[in-house]
Amino acid sequence: MMLLRTLVLERSGQDTPINGALLCGFAVAQTDSNFLVYSLDEETEPGNSRVYIAALRKKLDRYFLGGVESKEDLQVAMQVFKQILMAAAASGTKNGTVSESSIPFHFIDLKGCKLPPARPEDHHSMIIKKGLVMKVITLGMSAPALPAIESASLIVPSIRFSSQMIAPPRPANPANSAEPPVSEPLKAQPLEAPVAIAQAQALEPAPEPESEPEPQPEPVELSAPPVQVEPAAPAPSPPAPKMEHASLVEMDSTLTSLAKVAQELTQQQQAAIEREEMLEQWQARLEQEQSELEEKNRALQQHSAQLHERDLEVGRTAEKLTQALSQVAGIRQRLQGVLLELDQTLDGQA
Repeated sequence: MMLLRTLVLERSGQDTPINGALLCGFAVAQTDSNFLVYSLDEETEPGNSRVYIAALRKKLDRYFLGGVESKEDLQVAMQVFKQILMAAAASGTKNGTVSESSIPFHFIDLKGCKLPPARPEDHHSMIIKKGLVMKVITLGMSAPALPAIESASLIVPSIRFSSQMIAPPRPANPANSAEPPVSEPLKAQPLEAPVAIAQAQALEPAPEPESEPEPQPEPVELSAPPVQVEPAAPAPSPPAPKMEHASLVEMDSTLTSLAKVAQELTQQQQAAIEREEMLEQWQARLEQEQSELEEKNRALQQHSAQLHERDLEVGRTAEKLTQALSQVAGIRQRLQGVLLELDQTLDGQA
């Protein structure tokens, strides 16, 4: 059963965070991904409400929220959430019939977990019936839940920070001030949970040494000479604000470097994926051209066989014609002999 019902959200242009209603969280083994659905109670039109889908990553019992970067993962998440909506519309009862196109999933047990602040601008939104919001929450609470899928890759949280610092107040009279100066907190934009904890630790002032009590003058008799007591010099306070500022600048530089490295790794991975897709397209084109060449080769071989057969038939016909011509020549010679004999006979009779 999921006991976490709210989610801290940060909107651009707003200084104070807002709370969102957590509808459900589910894991899909097909893509080894976790997703989280929440609502800000935004009514787009009468009877409809806007909800958001975010990617939920888990690493060593820590959770990270971000946008769904892959289109395939987003389609899978929307398909699974559609199945959840259909189950919620049926009041959470099992109909006993599962469509062949359904995707296996399980609800995530978010009991006791801490989620970092999220930004709705980074997440995908969709419109559903407003009456289904509470039904989805009820379904997620009543349905059995399992742990989230552990992420095997290194997770670098998104970083949003500001290095502006307000100078700490200084006392007007250090000699009369018994308390050490305390620096004002850093005014920064909201950070992810791990970064916020690290900066909070860096901003804690260093413990100050307890100041020794000033020596009090001992009581003297009126007849004794007056005793002059010099005030004790105040103990110099350590330059905590400068050290904190240096630590913050170093942490700021480290986080910036980590963000650049993560961005470069993401760009390199995207470029490798694009090159692989391009190679697959070229390979498919080459295979298609090869099949076309093979088809043309078979057609040429068949045409060559037909021409060879025709040549053989022409040769046979020429041979027959040659034989016929030789027969015609023989007949012609016999006719000439007969005609010659006939002429001789006629001449003898004359």
